[in-house]
Amino acid sequence: MTTDHQPQIISQRAGRLLTITLNDPARRNALGVALFDQLENALEAAAATNADDAPSVIVLAAHGSAFCAGFDLEACVQDTALLPTFVDRLGRLTARIRALPAVVIAQVQGAALAGGCALVMSCDIVHAAADATFGYPVHRIGVSPAVNVPVLLATAGGGGARRIALSGELISARLAESLCMVQRVHADERALQGAVADLAESLCAKSPHALRATKAWLNQVDGTDPSGPLGSAAARAAQATIDACRTDESRRMLESFWQQRRSRP
Repeated sequence: MTTDHQPQIISQRAGRLLTITLNDPARRNALGVALFDQLENALEAAAATNADDAPSVIVLAAHGSAFCAGFDLEACVQDTALLPTFVDRLGRLTARIRALPAVVIAQVQGAALAGGCALVMSCDIVHAAADATFGYPVHRIGVSPAVNVPVLLATAGGGGARRIALSGELISARLAESLCMVQRVHADERALQGAVADLAESLCAKSPHALRATKAWLNQVDGTDPSGPLGSAAARAAQATIDACRTDESRRMLESFWQQRRSRP
């Protein structure tokens, strides 16, 4: 369990590998102000590093039973201005992940929902434990998942993106794999960690310049480069989500959802 004195993000560098770990397991690594601040700082530091010393590979992992359960909704209920702010920060964060020169691997166990799913979909390669679940169950609080639709389209294609974004359903790791949202599924968390470690080691042994060039070219081809059709739409998609968050309907639905959640035994 984290305390006020423990970091909510842990960054560990080993050679050309940087591991960034979400570290608020008691709250299922919910995206709150402190976690946003620290994750943004960690990614900014990685991007600002001199190219010769920059990490070739970044593993995005999490401590606890869930990868990330989405926004800190309790904080959003207490301060209604936070929800659109969180959406704006999430949009910028996912765009930063996609644009990083390093290859970013998501190591996912448990729930990766809403904002957590958005973080995962922005990574280059996704490995998941068999117990992982994915989805954007945000319509129930009057919010659109549009902020992550551009990268979801590039990852899952039109049909898969429409299914996941419109239905709000939670899907298993195996189904996510069939939709190309996940590249490999592993029996348990131990197998997941071992496979990601092996993959990261293999990638770190390759030419850093070649990896950076390949990722940049892939982003250009799939349209998620900032100048591409999907990348350039990211800001508009985020604004559409922000506008939905500011409606009276969204505020009422969020409050109702939170009251129902608190009343559960």
